[in-house]
Amino acid sequence: MNQLVRMSQISEADPIAEPSSKLRVPFAQSGAFVCKFIIGEPNDQAVCCGAPVADGKSWCAFHRRIVFEPARPGRLR
Repeated sequence: MNQLVRMSQISEADPIAEPSSKLRVPFAQSGAFVCKFIIGEPNDQAVCCGAPVADGKSWCAFHRRIVFEPARPGRLR
């Protein structure tokens, strides 16, 4: 049986501040431990976020929340 979940019952994740625009770097010059989220149009002059990342991730915590959709509550069994 499906169970309804009210939106008020779903807690919002803790807000994460957007990284500073001062960290942005050209994509071609981005290093191994910086966010690769492309700001603006993806072309040959692409600029990425450049914020530090951990554990070999491709995106910082702020941009991971944009790229990945949070899991929806499932059915209770």
